[in-house]
Amino acid sequence: MSAPTGRTEGRAPAASRDLAWPLVSVLLLSLALSLAISHALPLLDPDEGRNAEVAREMVANRDVVIPHLAGMPYLDKPPAFFWAVALSIARFGNTPLAARLPAMLAALLTLALVGRAGWRAGGTAFGLTAAALLAVAPLFAGLSAYVIFDLPLALCVTVVWLGLARELDAGATARRRLAMFLAIALGILLKGPVMLAWALGGSLGAALVLRSRAPLRWLAWIPGWIVALGLPALWFARATARFPEYPHYAFLEESLERMTRGTFHRGQPWWFVPAVLVGGALPWSLVTPWSRARLGRAAPEVARAALAGLGFAAFALVFFTLSRSKLVTYLVPALPPLAWTAAAMWTDAARRPAGRLALIGLVALLPAVLILGLPATSRLSRLDSGAPLARAIRVGGGGAVRYEGCYSYGTDFLLGRSSTLVSASGEETTSNYQVRYRDRLRARGLWTALDRAPDGDGARWIVRPRRSNAAPPPGFVEAFRDDRFVAFRSSASDPSRHSD
Repeated sequence: MSAPTGRTEGRAPAASRDLAWPLVSVLLLSLALSLAISHALPLLDPDEGRNAEVAREMVANRDVVIPHLAGMPYLDKPPAFFWAVALSIARFGNTPLAARLPAMLAALLTLALVGRAGWRAGGTAFGLTAAALLAVAPLFAGLSAYVIFDLPLALCVTVVWLGLARELDAGATARRRLAMFLAIALGILLKGPVMLAWALGGSLGAALVLRSRAPLRWLAWIPGWIVALGLPALWFARATARFPEYPHYAFLEESLERMTRGTFHRGQPWWFVPAVLVGGALPWSLVTPWSRARLGRAAPEVARAALAGLGFAAFALVFFTLSRSKLVTYLVPALPPLAWTAAAMWTDAARRPAGRLALIGLVALLPAVLILGLPATSRLSRLDSGAPLARAIRVGGGGAVRYEGCYSYGTDFLLGRSSTLVSASGEETTSNYQVRYRDRLRARGLWTALDRAPDGDGARWIVRPRRSNAAPPPGFVEAFRDDRFVAFRSSASDPSRHSD
């Protein structure tokens, strides 16, 4: 077993003003961009609305062990991300900004880690360039204002990659390794076993790229694995005690089956992963002067970290290309090492005035494009948002809502209440766990969806899919219609019509 050397790592001097203020400026500009996106765009269904509603129900139910959606157990993902969102909305309310704050904070921490590590390895200019390129990568910038797991997961993977890179240069320390294994534990609690794949596969990729076994040594530190697996096991044991089928679902269905079979309907062509890596980092992914010779002229610590990071990116390329389940968001953790490597390629060019101007143009391009395009994007995003329906219900006086053959998690989140769902299958919640285990949930009395619409349940609003051409229910009038839903309001109060 390989153990830390026990020597005290030379303490890096405190970040000088040469780094501090420029890096803080990058962080503030990144935050400003995230806030602009969050202000302009409503919560989007299914991902954002669903995750936000799960967190809201966690606050309402005071159940931090088992997440719930539509009042039913939701074990599609572990609870750590929902914990973070629940804390935010408990403090700031059911608003899109509150739901998006955890992703924003994860983005800022990732940028700060990359910038500081880059300063220590290659100086102020390099650290600033690496952080700036990452901040303006479209995939990174977009998801920094999105209620989804992958930005916090990217933070965990970045801690592992930068910790490994530092160990290759300065030797092993217990403190750094503990941070790396804590990141694995958090990543597992965020998104399950895929965090293990990133840590193990990324380290193996780094070993292959560097042609050395050194990147694998940290994996033999047994105390770290006790932490990395022990902490998630505490939650896992409590979840399994309440839902004995959960291990089968988590490991075989949600993880193995997702990777090896097409039952989740997320297959993509072979070129999907490289296209996402290139497109997610435009324009610098195409205009950076990529060259092994340029990397060879970078500072040794910069070059080794870049090569180790390319191992993580290579793992992502192979693993997700072979996987039968592919989504754009899965590739976010590969962006920090790619931005680091791109910054190394720009080191020489940035010393010349023309190179500095080109680099500044790259950094400024994405914010300019996003800001100019936000109005049009905002209009389009409403097609996949529950915000128009929530607004119509509020304007119409509120009241209990019943969904028939459809569901909008984002609407429930914004209204701050759970609605009645009429659905025999539960497919409208898009929860694979709920759909696959509905019979067991029914037997335990945990299934809240109704097979048919009840009479006299006191609903003031009835929502149906837009494709439904049925006449309004007796005693109701149409009050809202958009591309997804048609909503009927009880005629017991003054009818009004609100379309968006």
